[in-house]
Amino acid sequence: MLRLSNAAVITTNAILALIGLATLCFSVYVFIEGPSQCQRFIQNPLIVTATLLFFISSLGLIAALYSSHVIITLYLFFLFLSILVLLVLSIFIFLVTNPFAGKAFSGKGIGNAKTGDLQNWIGNHFLQGKNWEGIKRCMSDSSICRFGPRDVDFDAKHLSYVKFGCCRPPVECGFESKNATWWTVPATSTGAIKGDCKTWSNTQSQLCYACESCKIGVFKGIRKRWRILLVFNLLLILLVVLLYSCGCCVRNNNRVPWKRRFF
Repeated sequence: MLRLSNAAVITTNAILALIGLATLCFSVYVFIEGPSQCQRFIQNPLIVTATLLFFISSLGLIAALYSSHVIITLYLFFLFLSILVLLVLSIFIFLVTNPFAGKAFSGKGIGNAKTGDLQNWIGNHFLQGKNWEGIKRCMSDSSICRFGPRDVDFDAKHLSYVKFGCCRPPVECGFESKNATWWTVPATSTGAIKGDCKTWSNTQSQLCYACESCKIGVFKGIRKRWRILLVFNLLLILLVVLLYSCGCCVRNNNRVPWKRRFF
């Protein structure tokens, strides 16, 4: 059992350390190259995550290779903290992406603190002020509105939430598409152009980025990705718990020679 636990800890942490090192190198490269607005959104989280992953994995690798009781204890402490952080993060993601759960817990008290408006947290945080301006610049800098062969119908079934809300005029406007990047008001139109229809621009750096329909598309896109992140977090928790269990086995077995020596 000891050999199996040691092998599991060494192999898993070696792989994670390499992943963390590669991610850290990529993050530094992005920072040096002068990131676009899109890259700035992932730059800092990537650096922090990669550094922590590399540090904790290296700690576990050293502890398993050299059978250090002190280092394995420190490693288990950081793993336990990681489990707590991942659990809290998973609960938070579930609350802000599930409208019913978010509504139920919004404004509730936890001790002396209030939970705030969890139901509308994504919209309030990402779709307002500087954050929304940053997202619009990110979309303008990127090629997110470049349409492919499957997008020719401009149908919601073929387009992502962001493309459908930000890269084409709203359906209710009734605009006619000349091609993937140019829309015109039909000659038969008699209604006044207002709202998002008035906001739309054929200029590629503007399109419908200032439209309410774009905010809705971005909101749905964020919620979908965060739900995927929730599943990933739950799987990661299982992996960390497994590592923690193996680490506890290694730690307990490493104490046996010490006990025999003194007792």
